[in-house]
Formats: sequence, C-alpha cells, structure tokens
Amino acid sequence: MFLLTGLVILSAGIFMVRKGRARTRELGRYEDKNRLEDGSIHFSNIESERTHGANKNLSVVIAALGFFTALFGLILIGYGLNIFTHTM
Repeated sequence: MFLLTGLVILSAGIFMVRKGRARTRELGRYEDKNRLEDGSIHFSNIESERTHGANKNLSVVIAALGFFTALFGLILIGYGLNIFTHTM
C-alpha cells in the first residue's frame, strides 16, 4: 500500500517540479526578449509587470512544493520497501 501511494505521490511531485521549472524558464525567455539596453525589462503597463512577477514567484513556489512532495513520496516508497524497519 505504501509503495503504490508513494509512487503516485512521487510522480505528482516530479510533475510539479517539471511544470514549475518550465514556466520559470518560459518567463525568463520573455525577460531576455524584452530586456532594454539599460538592463530593465519592458512591460506594456504596470499590471502586466505585476502579473509577470506574480507568475514567476508562483512557478518557483510550485517547483519547491513539488520537490517536497516528491521527497514525501520517496519516504513512502522507503516504508513500502521496508527500508526504515529496524530488526534486532
């Protein structure tokens, strides 16, 4: 039971990390494409700048939560494989 649940949680965590990192890279490419000569990033209005910043922060949070979700899945897999049992 722990093994199957751990595999499902691990795969969900890996999915979250991959999606978060992909979105962060996508937003970084947007920044590189719209960077001005002085190093600032051009946005059409203040609302799009705030939305961009919020999306970037959200993708970092999703990737971090995915990492900890995957770690929890690995722990459950360890319990399913009896790695954490102590025999005397």
